[in-house]
Amino acid sequence: GAMNNEDFIKRLYEQTVIENTNTYQSFLENKELLDKAIEPWKTAIKIYSELSSENKKAFLKFIEQIEVDAISNILGILDGVVYLSEEDVEMTVTLKNNNKEEVISGDLQDLFLEHDEENREQ
Repeated sequence: GAMNNEDFIKRLYEQTVIENTNTYQSFLENKELLDKAIEPWKTAIKIYSELSSENKKAFLKFIEQIEVDAISNILGILDGVVYLSEEDVEMTVTLKNNNKEEVISGDLQDLFLEHDEENREQ
């Protein structure tokens, strides 16, 4: 079926928050990368390796929160609720399905934060 704003948010969340956190965890847990890594990864891998198991989980949750906050801010800009400057610039996000265009912006930030609240592991 055609993608709507909720499908867009679900896919955005999976591709960014879930996939990125998994990728970061893989990098951080791969000590073989330490010699080849560039900053800030080199320092992050070293710090992560020195953390307790419980603190590693907390560290990854913090990374996840940073991702959610950053994406939420971008969606707020696209929705027109967060402004980049004092100029009144209106932005819209449209999806084109089978030559039909649908404006999906306006509540993307709210949908994203609701999706996060419903799906984030505690």
